[in-house]
Amino acid sequence: MTIYSSAAFPPSQFWDFAVKLYSNGSVSEACLGLQDRRGIDVNMLLFCVWVAASGRGQLTETEMAAGIEAGQVWQSEVVAPLRHVRRYLKGPITPADGRLGAELARVITESELYAEHMEVQILSEIVTRPAVGSFDNQERGREAADNLQTYMMQVLDRIEDQDRQDLHAIWQEAFPDANPRLTELFFPMTVA
Repeated sequence: MTIYSSAAFPPSQFWDFAVKLYSNGSVSEACLGLQDRRGIDVNMLLFCVWVAASGRGQLTETEMAAGIEAGQVWQSEVVAPLRHVRRYLKGPITPADGRLGAELARVITESELYAEHMEVQILSEIVTRPAVGSFDNQERGREAADNLQTYMMQVLDRIEDQDRQDLHAIWQEAFPDANPRLTELFFPMTVA
């Protein structure tokens, strides 16, 4: 039994891009590493990449600030509480009936995914300009790396080596033919 249907959402290029990119094991692992280790909003990471990959270039200061603010509010008020309950329900839920607990866990998991989809919708409405930028893979990759670096510098004191490695895994999957040595974000890291 599904409680929520994604059919309620309008078509979204950003959602389609995010689902495809996140479905790669190394990308999901990197995203979750950044989320769990550093408190990074995965949807905002994917937004930074999608804006550039879609030909919309770099996020403006206003767009970046709006995305960060919207994401922080949505994550803290909606997604994080659902995530907390989902993780709690992974353990034994005594004295509750195990079958009922499993069903509740499934509903909470679906609710969390629905909330994440809502945040993607919120973020996608921040950038309204059409895709008119460069479609050169290296140029889009550089713009995505710049978006990621700006985002990380806005929410963290410093970008650590493990952060760069995780960001590189995400970036490289989105731009497999781009050279990471040509981006400032990955320059301090030795990339094989």
